[in-house]
Amino acid sequence: MLHRLPLFRTVVTLTLLLLAPRAIAAQAGVIRGIVTDTLGRPLENVEVMSVNAERSTRSGRDGRFTLSRLPFGQQLLMARLPGYQPADRAVNMLDENMPEVVFRLRRVVQSLDTLRIVSHDGCAAYDFAGFDCRRRAGIGQFRGAEELAALRSYYWADMFEGLPGFRRVPARDSLIGQDWRVESVTGWRCLMEGWNGRHKTAADENIRPDQIIGVEHYETYDKVPAAYKRLAWPRDQDKPCALVMYWTRGFIEHEAKRKR
Repeated sequence: MLHRLPLFRTVVTLTLLLLAPRAIAAQAGVIRGIVTDTLGRPLENVEVMSVNAERSTRSGRDGRFTLSRLPFGQQLLMARLPGYQPADRAVNMLDENMPEVVFRLRRVVQSLDTLRIVSHDGCAAYDFAGFDCRRRAGIGQFRGAEELAALRSYYWADMFEGLPGFRRVPARDSLIGQDWRVESVTGWRCLMEGWNGRHKTAADENIRPDQIIGVEHYETYDKVPAAYKRLAWPRDQDKPCALVMYWTRGFIEHEAKRKR
């Protein structure tokens, strides 16, 4: 029996070698790329992040970066560096042999006398405190609690009365029966929703307009805050959409109690 041990070890070793490529293929994917300015010069220390996987890295002196341990499927990548306009790319990771991703960032020239550049990406994304921060940035359309209360909305579309970028469409509602909703008339003419900074939950299913205390609308994908881009471009869609973010009274009250 002892003379069979070397043969047994050889068989086990060969089996492991054959299985190794499959194990590697089952691991999360890797994205490599380079970030340059519009003249093709490498940019160092650029933050490159996957919005979907919530992973990030920074480019080296040669402008190159590597994002690893990413799930396969659609990935929304963003590259940003102070003084440059952020850029994003949507890529589909179908296998481990991903082509190199190239970002070319355009320098933002700021003149304090004539131009004021504001970004909403530094505002809190999952807390209602970010609502006023983004509103001050002046990107998108906003309606707060007082404005919504003044509208006395009965139908869902009433909350958007007078705002450009929408059209009213009939809809059915489980509580009131006949309702009116809104559709987008900008960009790719599709509209996605976010609720309290996240995806809609079961607790939001029967919410009515009198329980909404804040509405944000980003009529084109390029205006959507970085943290919400995954909501405006789901993995199963080939085009991005406009985004409406709803903030509910119940969520705000719950967060306030939690922080006490």
